[in-house]
Amino acid sequence: MKKYGGSIALFVLLVAACAPGQSWNEFRLVPATVDENPLLPSVTIHVAGYDRKVHFLTFGNPSLPPLFILHGSLSDMRPYLPLTVLSNEYYCVMWDLRGNGLSERVGKSELSYASMVEEIKAMKELFAPTNQIAIMGHSWSAVFVAMYVGKYHADVSQAILMEPIGLQSDPMNDMESVLNLATSAYLDMSYSSDILSPSTHELLDFKMLAMIKSAVRNFFVDKNNLPPWPVWRVGGLALIVWETECLSGGKFSYDFTSGLDTFPGSVLLIGSDHSPIGYDFQLKYNKTFFSNANVLVIPNSGHRIVTENFQALYEGLTNFLIEF
Repeated sequence: MKKYGGSIALFVLLVAACAPGQSWNEFRLVPATVDENPLLPSVTIHVAGYDRKVHFLTFGNPSLPPLFILHGSLSDMRPYLPLTVLSNEYYCVMWDLRGNGLSERVGKSELSYASMVEEIKAMKELFAPTNQIAIMGHSWSAVFVAMYVGKYHADVSQAILMEPIGLQSDPMNDMESVLNLATSAYLDMSYSSDILSPSTHELLDFKMLAMIKSAVRNFFVDKNNLPPWPVWRVGGLALIVWETECLSGGKFSYDFTSGLDTFPGSVLLIGSDHSPIGYDFQLKYNKTFFSNANVLVIPNSGHRIVTENFQALYEGLTNFLIEF
């Protein structure tokens, strides 16, 4: 990723890379969301008691088996667009999660883990109401995918989890000094109101862009030369909520494994060889929660698997996905 000297250069880069409707982004720190820019493709879903607009894209023939692809935290779907090569065999459905990317911003109560599972269900009802789906999630979305398959067995044929954190909290507490999650400076930011103004979200998202340009976490092959991670816009509040909600008294305290042992579909866990939650971690901890799971290693890669070693990822996916 190129190093830019100041916020003006970063602003120019973001606006130039934005989705259709660039004029809506003039004089903004970050691009406008779908509720602000009607030129962006969007659908409305009902989640957590509210109707919200989400930015989405689809690729491939709708008659093909559906494959849902979910982005991780501090991201949107843009870095994952190379995965649309899978649309030769699948109807690929991608979207920016509520509160992230170019989707509508929401309050803290709408970003609970349960509401993220509800969001996947709402999108399935829109794009694959009668079909089973294959579903892929990265990082925090891999956790949400695990929770979804644990709750909705019949909805899913295959699940792909790219480097989720531990699906139970014990190994995370053992590795906190390595992961540097709970102590990151951004968690000290206080956003106590459940409803933030659009300008507050805009400023928070802009500030959080610094996270994807830094090596504050030990997730990389070379922390001095980070792999690219092109985004339209990140979701700052979403990351803060997801990572603080799993903490209790400064320790991780959670269990995302309900129903996983009885999920009948096949699961692929993916881990890199340069991440503390990579291949070895997935094999030792998360594989044990599933009755039918394999673990794939992506060599010469850290947590940003999609942009670090796409060829190895693609080969692993096509070897696993039944339509290939």
